[in-house]
Amino acid sequence: MTADEVIVERHTKAVGGRAAIEAIQSIEFDPHITDPKFEEDGTYFAARPGKMRIDVNAGGEHVFTEGFDGQKGWQWERKGGAQKAATEKATAALRHGVELSGKLFGLHELKARGHRIELADRENIDGIQYCVLRLTLNDGYSTTLYVDPNSWLITRRRDVRPLHVHVDPTPTIEQCSSDFRTISGVQLAFASSEADLQSGKLLETTVVRGVKINPSLVPFIFEEL
Repeated sequence: MTADEVIVERHTKAVGGRAAIEAIQSIEFDPHITDPKFEEDGTYFAARPGKMRIDVNAGGEHVFTEGFDGQKGWQWERKGGAQKAATEKATAALRHGVELSGKLFGLHELKARGHRIELADRENIDGIQYCVLRLTLNDGYSTTLYVDPNSWLITRRRDVRPLHVHVDPTPTIEQCSSDFRTISGVQLAFASSEADLQSGKLLETTVVRGVKINPSLVPFIFEEL
């Protein structure tokens, strides 16, 4: 195996192994998201071969939903009332989110899905000599994954993107993942934070309150409200 394949294989084994990861056909997360200006609860659904949906509640009311049906993105806002097609950038962001490992797919599956993984030089961050992988999705989107050699889990990710597609400029965001727990034989992160790498400003934190593996999902939830 090449050097990058060795790291991917070690990571895959640490997460739970190929069989356990690939046994996840659908997943449901219940995140609590804290932003400097608001707090909200969500329910995130994803299913193979690459569909997702997230429902957002604030103040006890359903305020927003967006989804990706495998080809097209869409969204609904309470203040607008009608479901509409997502912009090209928003659709891409939804697709990237479901393709990246840590939700539905394992890192070992990404090359077969048309994406590219390359080994970069190691980086020392906070005393940890991270193994660094450059991941380029098949639409050109690029992100950097940091594999902790102590656990072989991806605990950091860095890329240039907006936190909220329609609102923010595009800082370099660092996402740190922690509180890994074993669910159905697979290690999943139950906490994450996102910060502007240049300023150090904390942009958002997320705590996962529950996870369901292989929930029964009707196909239309990825297509309409």
